[in-house]
Amino acid sequence: MVTVLRCLQRQTRKQAMPMPEEEERRSATRLLRDENVVVKILAAPDRPELVGTEVECSTVDVSATGLRLLLETAIAAGSRLGLEVDVTEQGGRYFLGGEVMWSRETEAAGIYLIGVQLLEGNGFEMEGWSRLFL
Repeated sequence: MVTVLRCLQRQTRKQAMPMPEEEERRSATRLLRDENVVVKILAAPDRPELVGTEVECSTVDVSATGLRLLLETAIAAGSRLGLEVDVTEQGGRYFLGGEVMWSRETEAAGIYLIGVQLLEGNGFEMEGWSRLFL
């Protein structure tokens, strides 16, 4: 699965330039990054059967305030996630929380691109994560 996502990620980076309305909503500069992420679905109003499910995926880009992820599970906007992001270049692992702001299927059937806004909260490592972008 990870190999398929890596190939799609290269294609997505070339094709998935942000739409103007997405770009306007960004509050922080995004960096193209290919990092491994384990997503735990904490709340999914449209699909409650997904709560507690863990999904492996990868980043397309990252910022101090959000991530764009490529994955094989449809997760609707409004869902809450626990994120374990393995930042290989920095040799660290960050435990973050986020909310899905948008979700869309890519040209490859069954592969989804989601935008996640990071949330501050108890147990989330936002301070350490934010320092990566200074």
